[in-house]
Amino acid sequence: TTSKLCWLAFYLVSSYLVCSAIVNKNPRYIMPYLPILSVVLGYGFSLFPQKLRLVPWITVSFAFMMMCLNLFPIGGIAGNYLTKTFSPKAQNYPYVGEWHHAEVIEEIISSEPQLQATIGVLPRTAQINNHNVNYYGALQNFQVYGREAGTRKKFLEQDQRSLSWFLIKTGNQGAPKEAQVLMVQSVEKNPDFQVQKTWNLPDNSILKLYHRIKPNLQVNPISPAISKVKLEQVIVPKQAPAGTPVPVSYQWSGSWEQLQSGIVLLTWQQNKQRWLHDHAIAFGQLYPGNLKPNQLQNSFQVIEQTAMLPTADTAAGDYTLQATYLNRETGENYPIVVPPVTLKIAPNIPTTPAPELDLVTQLRTLAIGLPKGRSALDKIFDEIGRINQYDPIQDYTIAAQRALEYRLQQEPQNLEFAYALAFSNILRRDADQAITALKKVVLLDAKNPYAHAYLAFVYLYQWRGKAAQ
Repeated sequence: TTSKLCWLAFYLVSSYLVCSAIVNKNPRYIMPYLPILSVVLGYGFSLFPQKLRLVPWITVSFAFMMMCLNLFPIGGIAGNYLTKTFSPKAQNYPYVGEWHHAEVIEEIISSEPQLQATIGVLPRTAQINNHNVNYYGALQNFQVYGREAGTRKKFLEQDQRSLSWFLIKTGNQGAPKEAQVLMVQSVEKNPDFQVQKTWNLPDNSILKLYHRIKPNLQVNPISPAISKVKLEQVIVPKQAPAGTPVPVSYQWSGSWEQLQSGIVLLTWQQNKQRWLHDHAIAFGQLYPGNLKPNQLQNSFQVIEQTAMLPTADTAAGDYTLQATYLNRETGENYPIVVPPVTLKIAPNIPTTPAPELDLVTQLRTLAIGLPKGRSALDKIFDEIGRINQYDPIQDYTIAAQRALEYRLQQEPQNLEFAYALAFSNILRRDADQAITALKKVVLLDAKNPYAHAYLAFVYLYQWRGKAAQ
């Protein structure tokens, strides 16, 4: 018995210390040690002698009563006195009244039934916050995700350009960060957004759902059956400078399966000069929703409003587009006929306002800094933390991986592709594929110590110390 008690004591104390080491001191993080505490308390109750057996029952009954009084407003004046005396600040009553979470989700789905959506939630109250909005979105087969937006001043513009939905509440905001206050003001004044719908809340405030006036994505059913994906239209400015985002609109058509599984490999090229704009069709946000099996056999049109990035060293000249379709599931690929389109790159040209770059382009751009090592990593992962908010399932990492694998097969000596492929595998937490990709990086960049350090780090992640050494 002594050894068992020692083991229980060791487990209890050590789990408390480990859980207390977490930076966030929210009480929920110490919950793992509560079951063992209940075992200890239960054992203690069993040690009472027969004549004092009433003590454990009184204790358990009192604890149960206090739990009920703290969870439900049923005690009146006497109950409030007891809770304030024996468990101060432990009251946690369920909120009452209609706070319209389900209606918000339904409004988004009815507006964009064939798209997955991410909504930037700005209030931080107990009733309205990103967690419970995300919960109600999950109830609809995870079609809508709620994410906390506007938490950092330097990312306010990117947040507004990257998200098409925002949820704002008047009145009590639940002690938002300073940046979120600025975000609320900015969204309300932004001409690109308008109020989609409002709801009256029990605390006499108003819940406002904002939507982008010109959505970045549109999905429409079309009548003719299309077996292979087509690029119907490309819209770009006549000319643009190098090194800055350029607005571009693509209009795709095809069967639902081909569109949903499709990654397009886009190369804007002039002789040996080029830049890439690879991405998943609809950026991986296509969602079948309530489509019936027979409807999934029909064809659809997808219109993307996005931006691409000619690199700063892109030479002046006229660039044309080449396109290849790649099925992420089967590996099927085929060339896509491109409508006539030309973009002139020239110096000293005014920039054209553009949407935020797609996430695959941002990933590849960030990966360019990996050879610099430690000095670049903080900025890289700071940006990754931001863009992961926009794609809660991180589909962009899968699209990047598939596209880069294909590109690297065509150009096995391309170091930039090798680093970006390794980076996409690391972001997916796919250690085996990351090691394979990093071995390629080490071969191509053998004189760079950071290439070896990255490979060693992933080996350590797999507890393969000898290989890391």
